[in-house]
Amino acid sequence: MSQEIELKLTISQESIEQFLNLTLLKAYVPTSFTLENTYFDTPDKQLTSYGAALRIRKTPTGFVQTLKTKGQNVGGLHQRDEWEYPLSENHLDLSLIPQGSMPFSLASEQLKPMFQTNFNRTQWLIEFQQSVVELVLDVGHVETAQGNDQISELELELKTGNLEDLFKLAQQISEQVAVMPSDLSKAERGYRLSQANTDVQVSLPELVPQQSMESAFCALFGYEMERLQRHWQVFWSTQEWRHLQAFLNTLGNMEAEIEWFQGMLPTEQIRFVHDQIDWISNAVKPILSWWPACFALSQDAEKQPQSVAISLQQNKAKKAIRALNALRENPELGHRTLSMTAWLHSRDWRNGQSSDHLKIAEMPVTDGIDYCFDKALNDIQSDCFAGSASHALTQSPAVHRLLILCQYFDRMYGQQMGHLRAPLQALKDNLSRLSAMAVVARLKDWLNELPFEQQASVHSWARSQTVLLRDIKRLANKLIKSRESLHGGTL
Repeated sequence: MSQEIELKLTISQESIEQFLNLTLLKAYVPTSFTLENTYFDTPDKQLTSYGAALRIRKTPTGFVQTLKTKGQNVGGLHQRDEWEYPLSENHLDLSLIPQGSMPFSLASEQLKPMFQTNFNRTQWLIEFQQSVVELVLDVGHVETAQGNDQISELELELKTGNLEDLFKLAQQISEQVAVMPSDLSKAERGYRLSQANTDVQVSLPELVPQQSMESAFCALFGYEMERLQRHWQVFWSTQEWRHLQAFLNTLGNMEAEIEWFQGMLPTEQIRFVHDQIDWISNAVKPILSWWPACFALSQDAEKQPQSVAISLQQNKAKKAIRALNALRENPELGHRTLSMTAWLHSRDWRNGQSSDHLKIAEMPVTDGIDYCFDKALNDIQSDCFAGSASHALTQSPAVHRLLILCQYFDRMYGQQMGHLRAPLQALKDNLSRLSAMAVVARLKDWLNELPFEQQASVHSWARSQTVLLRDIKRLANKLIKSRESLHGGTL
């Protein structure tokens, strides 16, 4: 058994030539070969539900059976146990799997081929500072009965040395080539494709009352980093624009976490993370400003329009797609994302900590986070819900921050958070609907091009904002009462 420490980066087809021309690679002679991989599982997916992957790989020198267990997988950095054994023929040999590596036993007849990953691998063995890193470029396809998905990725595996060098090498590449950290393995992509799964599901870390502030911060920030990168990659596989909106929301969650844990973070470290998040947010937000057109038309932007109204929408969709492709090819996006991953894993946020910072980092999370609940509750201004739609919408960020706090710490605080979460979620959903109506109200030119019947339908929907505002006010009053009862007790 060995432990695999690997950093995975996606790279677009357009950036491969630029990568191959890096000065870094000119001192090394690469090897290139084709790999064909078949993944196995039970019909009810026992292996993948456990987080394991079992495959047979056909290499230029023969067959290899590999078992990988889940391990840790945060921000593109994969750390997991791996067992590899050569095979004399293309058949599974489960007797090679060591006892205790999985919590259940399997027989060969229970396992069936699920999908294949077939790709060309170009490989370099790089000596970088104090470490040796295997750098590979994989180009090919995930192939399932339901369809195919392109493979275009870099993998940096630490052979000897330290994690810091691994990240520095990746950051040096990302300064010149458009790459993006990825948390999706080839095996997971195969399962997702074969099951037509277009969702992003990341397990929320379980926090316990006596867990330190430092430990809770690492778990929660790592959780959001994984969600951020998965939404980005799943968007490019599915073209579902909801993943870009979720990408943007996740950036907001990360900003909120920095605010909650700022007592243990030096000012320069807070500034560093905000600089990365702000740049990425400002790059994505203008693209999403076209979302009414993009949601429906991202996959149909090149079709012949059937009306002037649809033509106008398609033009907006095409503009958004062009902007998104330009962002994808901008090395700065991946470099900033990778910098946050390195910052988290290398514990760079500790640099410059004072004795006060250390004291807060070591305190139990329940003691350190109480003030965040108080602040988040008081940030919601009840007066705004008694005014216009624009006033109500100013409270969306405060409602979102409080809801995220409740989701993170619900298990820790128990029933008290349950009373707060229901009205918060309903309030957030209604504010989202109100925001959509506000967008429609600004699309006057687009509305005027619609047929009369469609115009009437849209205006009727937009007029319902009066009813929606009434519901929002009612929910806000319920929330304020919950806030007062919580202040009367103890979180």
